[in-house]
Amino acid sequence: MAVRGIGSDIVEVSRISRLRKSYGTRFLKRVFTKGETAYCESKEHPEIHFAGRFAAKEAIAKAVYQSGYDKIIPFSDIEILNDVEGRPQVSLLTHIQGTCLVTISHEHSMAIAFAILEY
Repeated sequence: MAVRGIGSDIVEVSRISRLRKSYGTRFLKRVFTKGETAYCESKEHPEIHFAGRFAAKEAIAKAVYQSGYDKIIPFSDIEILNDVEGRPQVSLLTHIQGTCLVTISHEHSMAIAFAILEY
């Protein structure tokens, strides 16, 4: 496999908090899958985890678009769930060639993600 695209993104946790307060479940349903919402809501500070997932979706979209894919990818078509060891695993619900790998880091005020698309 060869790297076809890379992407990164950084998000302020406060931005995601504002969006949740302003748009509530409408925002969550538009951006996150049910599994992602359940995962983030299970955490002590859900906003940090929502911000990490949001940054990851941005990074994944950038990697996919860099590969030459030119159709719009709804964020709800990108699902990031953790495997049994806690590593984020990407499922692209839109049919896109390749495998996407992602890493997510966050702290109190910021979340960052890096993604690679391979095929």
